[in-house]
Amino acid sequence: MKEIKLPRLGETMEKGSISKWLVKLNDKFYRGETIAEIESDKTIIELPALEDGILIKILVKENEEVDVGTTIAMYENS
Repeated sequence: MKEIKLPRLGETMEKGSISKWLVKLNDKFYRGETIAEIESDKTIIELPALEDGILIKILVKENEEVDVGTTIAMYENS
C-alpha cells in the first residue's frame, strides 16, 4: 500500500482539508487524473494522481481539517 499525503499548497500553509473526493473507494485512477480537491485558507486546488492506482482507503473525510503531510488516503498500484 502507498500513501497519499496532504500537500503544502503555499509557503504559509500549515493545515488544509479535502473539499471533495473525486475518486471513490475501490475506484481505479490514472496518473494525472484529479483525485481530490484540496482547500487551504486561501484557495482550492486539484490534487492529481502521481501514478496509476486503486483507492483502497480514505483516512480523511471531506471538510476535515488536518496538518500538511498527514496521510489522507491509501492506494495500491493497479
